[in-house]
Amino acid sequence: MPPGSTTDSSGSAGLVCRSLGNLCGKGLRAPVNHLDEILISALEARATAVHLFAGEAPAARVEGKLLPLSFPPVSRPQLDLWLQALAGPRQSSEAKRAATGRILYRGPDGILFRGHFFESKEGSGAVLLPILPPPPIDQRLLPPALRHLADIRGLVLVAGGIATGKTSLLGSLVAWLGSVQFWRILVLEVEPARFSFPFGPSWICRWEIPRDFPTLTAALDAAVALDGEMVAIDPLRRAEEIAAALALAASGKLVLATHESEGATAAVANVIHELERNGKGLEIDRLAATLRLTLCPIVLPRKDGDGFFVLLEVLPGLPAVAAAIRARSFGSLEEYLQVAPDGGKRVDDAILQLWKAGMIRSEVAFRHAREKERLLAHFEEVPRQGSSPNG
Repeated sequence: MPPGSTTDSSGSAGLVCRSLGNLCGKGLRAPVNHLDEILISALEARATAVHLFAGEAPAARVEGKLLPLSFPPVSRPQLDLWLQALAGPRQSSEAKRAATGRILYRGPDGILFRGHFFESKEGSGAVLLPILPPPPIDQRLLPPALRHLADIRGLVLVAGGIATGKTSLLGSLVAWLGSVQFWRILVLEVEPARFSFPFGPSWICRWEIPRDFPTLTAALDAAVALDGEMVAIDPLRRAEEIAAALALAASGKLVLATHESEGATAAVANVIHELERNGKGLEIDRLAATLRLTLCPIVLPRKDGDGFFVLLEVLPGLPAVAAAIRARSFGSLEEYLQVAPDGGKRVDDAILQLWKAGMIRSEVAFRHAREKERLLAHFEEVPRQGSSPNG
């Protein structure tokens, strides 16, 4: 099967696609309808994943936290019926022998869910992830550093911790750039894929690791990556992957890549440390020459529950930043940070302003602050994880 295909062969590891129209067989209609009710509830909560395990209530991952949904615990017979419906009887029985299998399910409103199911003596279950269009970008609200992103060639790092919005920002940038002009785009993702990209003027090829290539480095060295004009990578971690991405950036491509780290300057420092630890210190000069932007989104739920505030920490690829990278002068990178939309220098200052204005709760401000001790002076008491917000 060619890379980028969205269907798969039968077998214990096969990717299978089912919808209500063709899986509601005799005796299965009620469980599947119930499953769609669970998925609708999860989507309404803006979940990024749905967990279904025997003996447990269905749960949804929202803003990085696994929260129970308002449904009774899933019984083992009910879960077995769901797995048979999702994967088909033959694949379900093969998966039981192999202890795992993959799912591609067309759920309510035609939304695709992708995931895995598991079978073991300890228990069984499934994790489903909705494949949705990435959040749209309003060009009028973009910070100056991003307004001319289509004209940039080189590396753009999108930093952030777990479940902080870096993958969403990457998807949004790819969708936005692909809609405003023609690009040949290669999207490389470690399984499972997160987003569906709408049809537009651009050609988009999507590969998943390890389904389409055994490693991310192998995919970056492939002919399609070399022929493309934009390469999006989620995530970029290891030294050999970073070196391959830098080679593409140096060849005149726009390379967008996520990297797990708490902040823009921390992302640059992490990349340098990873290269040095693995004997690729010579690549640091190439990083200094090709790094155009480092972005770090900070997504803050509004106090009134009506959406989110998004702060964007930006480290521009200035000559002084390139010099600091070559000198490994990480502390000096902080001098060049910008925080959109207000244009300040520190994320914590922007968070504090939102809290003082009553726009976010104190526990949200505390959780996202970089220097938490500094914010404590502004709170009457220390916010505790899981405690009820007091303002």
